[in-house]
Amino acid sequence: MTEAVGNQSTAATLQREIPGAENLVVLEFDYYAYGGNGADGIAVVLSDAAITPQPGSFGGSLGYAQRNNGDAGFAGGWLGIGIDEFGNFSAEADGRQGGVGQITDSVSIRGSGSGADGYRYLAGTGTLSPGIDSTGPNNPHRYRITVDSRLPGQAIVAVERNTGSGFEELIAPFDVLSAAGQAAVPENFLLSLTGSTGDSSNIHELDELQLCALKLNPVGVQVDHFEIDHDGVALTCQPETVTIRACADADCNQLFSDPVTATLAPEDGWVGGNVVSITGGAGTVALQKTVAGPVTLNVVGSQPSTRPQSQTLCRIGNGPLAPGNCTLSFVDSGLAFEVPDLKSHRPSGPVQIRAVRRDDETQACVPAFENVSKKVEFWSTYVSPGDADRPASRLLEIDEIAIGNGAASSTEVDLNFGAGGMAEIDVVYPDAGQMQLNALYSGSEATGDAGLIMPGADSFVSVPAGFCVSADSSCPQGDDTCPLFRRAGESFDLTITAAGWQSDADVDFCVGNPVTPNFELSGIPLLAELVAPADGEAGTIAPGSYDHVRSVDAETTVPVNHSEVGVFRFLTNPVPGAYLGRDLPPGRSVSIGRFYPDRFRVMVDPGAFEAECGVGQFTYSGQPFGWLMTPTALLEPLSVQGVRTRNYTSDGFRRLSVAGVSTLAPDQDAAATDINGDLLAFSVTQEAATLTVQEPGLMLFSFNLNDQFEYTKSSVTRVEPFKPELVFVINSVQDDDGVQAEAAPYEFEPKASFEIRYGRLIMENVYGPETVEALFMPFRVESFDGGRFVTHVADSCTGWTAADIDTTGTHHVLVSDSGTFDGGTAGPLRLEPVGTQGTDLLTWDVPKWLEDDWGNEGALRAPSATATFGVYRGNDRIIYWREVLAN
Repeated sequence: MTEAVGNQSTAATLQREIPGAENLVVLEFDYYAYGGNGADGIAVVLSDAAITPQPGSFGGSLGYAQRNNGDAGFAGGWLGIGIDEFGNFSAEADGRQGGVGQITDSVSIRGSGSGADGYRYLAGTGTLSPGIDSTGPNNPHRYRITVDSRLPGQAIVAVERNTGSGFEELIAPFDVLSAAGQAAVPENFLLSLTGSTGDSSNIHELDELQLCALKLNPVGVQVDHFEIDHDGVALTCQPETVTIRACADADCNQLFSDPVTATLAPEDGWVGGNVVSITGGAGTVALQKTVAGPVTLNVVGSQPSTRPQSQTLCRIGNGPLAPGNCTLSFVDSGLAFEVPDLKSHRPSGPVQIRAVRRDDETQACVPAFENVSKKVEFWSTYVSPGDADRPASRLLEIDEIAIGNGAASSTEVDLNFGAGGMAEIDVVYPDAGQMQLNALYSGSEATGDAGLIMPGADSFVSVPAGFCVSADSSCPQGDDTCPLFRRAGESFDLTITAAGWQSDADVDFCVGNPVTPNFELSGIPLLAELVAPADGEAGTIAPGSYDHVRSVDAETTVPVNHSEVGVFRFLTNPVPGAYLGRDLPPGRSVSIGRFYPDRFRVMVDPGAFEAECGVGQFTYSGQPFGWLMTPTALLEPLSVQGVRTRNYTSDGFRRLSVAGVSTLAPDQDAAATDINGDLLAFSVTQEAATLTVQEPGLMLFSFNLNDQFEYTKSSVTRVEPFKPELVFVINSVQDDDGVQAEAAPYEFEPKASFEIRYGRLIMENVYGPETVEALFMPFRVESFDGGRFVTHVADSCTGWTAADIDTTGTHHVLVSDSGTFDGGTAGPLRLEPVGTQGTDLLTWDVPKWLEDDWGNEGALRAPSATATFGVYRGNDRIIYWREVLAN
């Protein structure tokens, strides 16, 4: 906590809030004190979490109590437990209140206080043995401090120590709240450790710290510190406005953007009370004091809390930020005026400036002089941004007179103070930022008021009149006829210019407007506004905010991208109160576009073929078949980042037609071969495909359900059954803007849960007397199993009709019949003789998938058979005749 160096006061605060009521808190730690000449010690501090922790005075005050040199006690201090080597923490000396005198090597407790008041002595020990600073660097004493507020209206405190033989009681449990002047238990505590040395010193160290509590809460995000801008001088007869900033970092480069409730000092005099709300990181408040003299401004606490040990920094005019610049002096006479917040370059209109003094009876402002002309010195000071790093330093104007910047270059202006001591000025600031206008009237012997000094000052904020938001292309018509601009998600530059006022009727801040070089603001939100398609979505612009930086041309170029297809306007949409506590106008571009997709994502569903015989799950070679489920492809237009662009499918913005999807059908099987080893030939008859919108940003390309497919049947395709392996291809997808599929071509193989079988219809020869009632000719369907033909028992699908049979003979009449094969068989055919002898040839005109190469001649023919009526002699030249069926 300290080195062995004199007059130190240090502090560290645990980043947890400890609920005050109905809680039990036990703190243990190892304590080392050594290496010096015996002073002073440390304090364990519980303070009100609503007040930012600040350590008290050094030396015997141990960083907790006050001192009569002007040092305040611990800010928000509720209880300070001093582990004291030199012994002055228990003494009523150096401005400390209450005590029993100096007790070396002791532990004592002081109560609540504020500033220079309180921190009274409550309890303590005598001189302890072993002594507090007898530990050395290797043999610590262990301390245990207990605070018990579980019972309403009580806060029991006890202190124990373990020097090696177990814990011993140092301060017996007692109720702190019973002490005179002790503040009530706050809603939440902060635990701090303070270290202190004086003329004598020691090294003070802690280790193995352990905090146990029934209830313990995180502190959350904290304000780093607060800053206050003020004029340095104010009138006792009217409120004075000051600006407060809540800073998110040590340099206040970022304001604390969440809402903040701040507690201000002094406690009295603030218009509306000393607890104020700040939004956007900055705000203004008014303080009124009716008695001349200085007051010290401060932010003593906040919610969310402020970083412990942080100090409020103040600036007078455009002076430096420092804790010592927080004094605001109230005077009884001066020049009173309030410059309204301005738009850059726009005249303020009449600003009333009054020469006033405080009326001793009414305390109100009354004229100091009236109906007289006076020479008043004016000068401005740059507040935010200050003098440094300004791209341009433009002068503020009073009644069209450019006035100096700084008291040394003040400009004298003649003012006519009329009735009531009132004069009017017109103020113009041709830039953006926070400014302070300073005025000074100095009496002289010539005017009969020698020695009269009347100061006046007021700060104001000048904001840009608007923003010019532009890109390198625009499209005034704002519809689907706009030319291509960028792909959705592709980077482009938005140029944003902070513009000054040109006229009250101005709506276009990109033409002829002056600029505001000193405007800067971080985190300005960017939005997209939909122009077309009318039923579309606005999408998102990335990044969603930008930092406007100071520059001579007031331009900031922001690389952005937009997620959607269409035509849009892009907006700056500043958070209310974001700029020095003031609102800014939005900026809006003209129509920009057309944005279009980067690519198409293609998601293929391969579909499935349908067996021509669903019962037997087969299709004959040479037999046409179709789709059970048509193949489809979902086409999704994407941004560069791979996000769907939903607006693409809106009318006029979809530039993909069905003709933009190129497909390729197979002309052979991928695996099955004929008897020569060549892949089996395949033919396709395709109908028109379709392209439909399924939902915003999603299209469906579908093959036609009426497509027909066929394996070519020939004498060389007599092969064993096989399952189709047919590879289709979506070769490319390209719309009229040249947008293509991201990974074309896409191959896919439709599912086929059936076999292709080489089949034929076979008829048997029959013979009999011409006198019989009828001859019956058997027939059936067969399939080739890879070695021979077998009855195709799976075929209960194929229909047949005797009407397709042709005959060359006249010895019979074929009875009309038809039906469907059952297990590969049907019939038989009924042939009724006409009474003559002879042989008739019957040929069945079947579809080609039931034909065969009957004579192994290399050509497919229809099946045929003979019917012989009467005694069949045969041919005289044939020695032996035997019927041989074809294969």
